[in-house]
Amino acid sequence: MNLKDVLAAWGLNASNFKEQKIGSGHIHQTLKLEGDEDYVIQKLNTAVFKDPELIEKNIGLVREHLAKHNPDYLFLASIPTLENKNVFFDGSHYWRLTKFVANSNTIDIVENPEAAHEAAKAFGELGKHLNGISIENFEESIVNFHNLDFRFEEFKTALENGLEDRKKHATAIIDFYLANDSILKVYNEFISQNTLPKRVQHHDTKINNVLLDKTSFKALAICDLDTLMPGYFISDLGDMVRTYTSSENEDSTNWDEVKLRPAYYEALIKGYLSEIETVLSPSEKANLHYAGQFMIYMQGLRFLSDYLQGDTYYPVKYDLHNFDRAKNQMLLLESLQQYLALKGLS
Repeated sequence: MNLKDVLAAWGLNASNFKEQKIGSGHIHQTLKLEGDEDYVIQKLNTAVFKDPELIEKNIGLVREHLAKHNPDYLFLASIPTLENKNVFFDGSHYWRLTKFVANSNTIDIVENPEAAHEAAKAFGELGKHLNGISIENFEESIVNFHNLDFRFEEFKTALENGLEDRKKHATAIIDFYLANDSILKVYNEFISQNTLPKRVQHHDTKINNVLLDKTSFKALAICDLDTLMPGYFISDLGDMVRTYTSSENEDSTNWDEVKLRPAYYEALIKGYLSEIETVLSPSEKANLHYAGQFMIYMQGLRFLSDYLQGDTYYPVKYDLHNFDRAKNQMLLLESLQQYLALKGLS
């Protein structure tokens, strides 16, 4: 089905719009529609998100909560079709439409502590507004997405069944991840003792999921809501630590430069707490600095598991790509742990 027929589901005439590809994401196909009013339309990737209607149900629950408790908060929920559906199925693909936020922009690289502070503040604000929302009607859009125990079991399977030459090559890194299983033990204690409250979390808090004002660089809205689902605060905070604070991205092999930038870490924590501190529980506040360790460790495990099993999940550009990613995360985790120990925060 062509875009003309898709837009007709919303009563829009394709001839009134100019199409422009936007975004740096690799999951959905995203177009900006420029006209008298600007929109964003996405063709959803059902290989990754197998049930778009479940995702829209979760988003709808958040929209209802925010409309009741924080009606002035800008939340980018899907625009219903003429048949009052939040997604349109054309017989082959699912599509959704949202408003384009005027004068907004996204960035892929956190270039200064101020950007880390602003983005963390935006995710903290969303978390604050979702405090108290009932989670019983939400479902997981990706099952076990940030379940560290599940990811460690995947790692153990990779150790048992992985390629022998790769296991031999990765011996030192395997030993590092096994030696840091205390991070897993802390997580499992949280779960078994019900230490942390479950909250609706974004689960993908990279900087490019914050819409920034082109002029002031202040956050306008949060986007990419596919993984809005129940979880723990360590997911959102941890993902920010993992992706905002490193001087190199996860694909870098510039090993001497893969390290924590303390000013970025401190700005991030400050920005996050400026919005959400008043609703965090005592146990959450006590484990703020665990969050980054949790997420970096888990992502490193995932890269290493995939390497050992022959690169079956993450796209790679060369044979050692996932090995190098796992090493990158190992170095970042070591750097974070050294910083926390120096500050007496570990």
